Amino acid sequence: MQQRAKFRLFTPLFLLLACGDAAGSNNTVGASLQMRVAASGAAPGTQKFLPGAASASTLESLKYAVSGISICESMQTTGSGFSNPQNCISLYQRAGSEIPQYGLNDDWTPLANMARGNDDGYIDLLSASSRTQLAAETVLTHEHVRSYHYGIITWALPIKVKAKIGMTDGSFLYTHDGVNKFETSGVDGWRAYFTEPSLPLTQAPAEEAVVLLPNGGNWFKFQSPFTITSADIDERRAFVLDLVFNPDGIVKGFANSSAFGSIKTRGAAGAPSYDITVPMLDLAPVPHRASEDVMRESYLGTTSIDGNSFNVRVELYYVDGDAAGTVYGVDVKSLVNADTTAVPPELTKISFLERGDDGALNFASFTHAPVITGMQRVSGSAGETHVGLVCATHADRTSAAGGAAIVVERCPARVIDLTLSLVARTRVEGGVSSAVGGGPDAGAADGGELDGGVR
Repeated sequence: MQQRAKFRLFTPLFLLLACGDAAGSNNTVGASLQMRVAASGAAPGTQKFLPGAASASTLESLKYAVSGISICESMQTTGSGFSNPQNCISLYQRAGSEIPQYGLNDDWTPLANMARGNDDGYIDLLSASSRTQLAAETVLTHEHVRSYHYGIITWALPIKVKAKIGMTDGSFLYTHDGVNKFETSGVDGWRAYFTEPSLPLTQAPAEEAVVLLPNGGNWFKFQSPFTITSADIDERRAFVLDLVFNPDGIVKGFANSSAFGSIKTRGAAGAPSYDITVPMLDLAPVPHRASEDVMRESYLGTTSIDGNSFNVRVELYYVDGDAAGTVYGVDVKSLVNADTTAVPPELTKISFLERGDDGALNFASFTHAPVITGMQRVSGSAGETHVGLVCATHADRTSAAGGAAIVVERCPARVIDLTLSLVARTRVEGGVSSAVGGGPDAGAADGGELDGGVR
């Protein structure tokens, strides 16, 4: 009889995972993979630029209508886009009502209006009970034996967010819903969709708002391949795939910024007023045995470009106790700080992580161009590491299209020196399953809530 394995999908607080049979009593069901999603965490009328961000505790809800999650042997990537996925395993497919179809040149505002009156299929990634909707099961056989390098998560364009954003002057912005509109820019008439709120963003309390993201999916990359072997199937080994991200600071607010905000208000004659920006869901994958724990290693540094100060956060995800120190997931973000004077530039999505002869980690873009170089991991509980942050200008099309960590109007240097301090090394704990398979080495499931907090 052919040996089989099962995947079951769970999504605790920004920890996406696929897991095995909850019963765990059928000995014909062996190897398993559990999948989870885990989130580990100006006064009106003035002209002063002000930044702010929602902390993990003030980001009250973040709802996505997830349509599918897969892992693939290979694919082609360009920025956040992808094509030609090969040899994929579907870990989750949304059941029930179909996600509305749309064309790239269509007006997307009707999609947002449909979402306003319907919560069907929406999953609040900050709610343990809501995340259980992603529970799914996939039977594996020897046909699935290979190395997986990429994954895909897709969702409906409208998402729902509720947040209170602390500004650097002590004031707050609050999400409010309204009507969706768009502005066009560039020779191709690119549409920037935004929600024009019915209430001032300075008015408490926060309400759920519907915003339109520019696309309906993203890819993630295993920095070390996730390999399923024949022995894994035959010996019924249990695995977990954690898809993690840190929600702390990713929803940002600005006053008088002229940003392309997801939610924004404008004063007389279109004068800048307030903006709230919501990024695409960006996940870092960590595969591991069911009995092992995922660790997050967080670094933070501050840099200034053309007078604009902002923070750079680099997070590495690995398995506790791994003597090789293998890094499976990487997440880098630009964040506001108290001295930020303009919207921070976005950091390039990391596609490849390579270790140099000196042991330093070098981060590369989808073109394999180095974008962050020379990172030495801190071995103790505190310390610093120095990296090079590759900078390009918009005029340098080759570098701007995938060969730099940041793209701005003026670079102080081709490679910017940045000091990163280790701020936390913490365990991403818990899970929502009571069992993860019937294999002899499946390990005990704790059955607790996913922590998911940002530390």
